[in-house]
Amino acid sequence: MPVYEFVCSTCGAHFEKWISFRQNGDEVTCPNGHKQVARVYSAPAVVFKGSGWYSTDHRPKTEEAK
Repeated sequence: MPVYEFVCSTCGAHFEKWISFRQNGDEVTCPNGHKQVARVYSAPAVVFKGSGWYSTDHRPKTEEAK
């Protein structure tokens, strides 16, 4: 189940909820009990590991190609 971010339109609380793909998010309430919440879209968390994908995957094969 993914984690979605929400913000309450009534009190301004910003919170996260685990919601199943089958649920549409209409039944989400804020921690203070308000039902007027909106989903906040944010950038996904991406972690690049290693010494660097560009330098290892796309470097020239010979010294002359530089």
